[in-house]
Amino acid sequence: MRDPVWAYWQTTGLTPEKVSFVDEKTGAVGEIDQRAEARKAALSRAHEIRKFEIELYWKRASHFWLLQAAVFTAIGLTWRFSSPSLSPLIPVALAALGVVTAFAGYLSAKGSKFWQENWEHHIDMLEDDFEGRLHKTAYVGKDGIKWSVSGVNDRLAFCFFLFWLAILTSAIFAVDPAWFARLPDFLRASCVQIGAILLAMTVACVALWFRRTKFEGAKGVPYEVEEVPTHEGTDCMDPGQLPKIKKLANLKKPFLVRREPKT
Repeated sequence: MRDPVWAYWQTTGLTPEKVSFVDEKTGAVGEIDQRAEARKAALSRAHEIRKFEIELYWKRASHFWLLQAAVFTAIGLTWRFSSPSLSPLIPVALAALGVVTAFAGYLSAKGSKFWQENWEHHIDMLEDDFEGRLHKTAYVGKDGIKWSVSGVNDRLAFCFFLFWLAILTSAIFAVDPAWFARLPDFLRASCVQIGAILLAMTVACVALWFRRTKFEGAKGVPYEVEEVPTHEGTDCMDPGQLPKIKKLANLKKPFLVRREPKT
């Protein structure tokens, strides 16, 4: 299997081109990388576009939340001020629009996250020569790994999609009670319906709670120097012997996350 870094260099055309040279004054032999400036410029560009993608992510999210708020207001007013001249299908149509809007918001959030992670991968691959491992290192305090802001937003968007499906179902039952009559008697009981709503709320909250920031395959570096594994006979850290972050998180002590480039 090819090294992912090799595949990245070949695909982007940023493969290091090292050329040997001899210093005329000292006669010392050295090496220069003719592609170093191109990679440095690419790294700067990746940082800029990643920042732009994050801004777009939240702008798109706000756009779809506003659309859903508008649809929800419209369906509420329609139900409250319904009149004989108003078609009973309008709440159904509005609820269906809410379903589509919520689903579009969820897909948009996932798409935005895809492009954000794309540029984060470029930074992962390019930063080592110029910025060390800054982007691939994260600080975790005594309280452990916290929630992923975009991940929680994605799951909330999906919860709203399910919510609009429930509103659509209610609107259909209001228009044609015969649909509701086809349900088994126990499903039509108010206590069962309230229980289902509370259960859905609980499941949604649990799903949000467990959407922590993911560090797949990452290792942890404890702050206690004596606990950091090193290469034999040196003070250089040995990444291969670092513990998994799950083990360090259970200790409730601060540590650094050392992750590899996303593949």
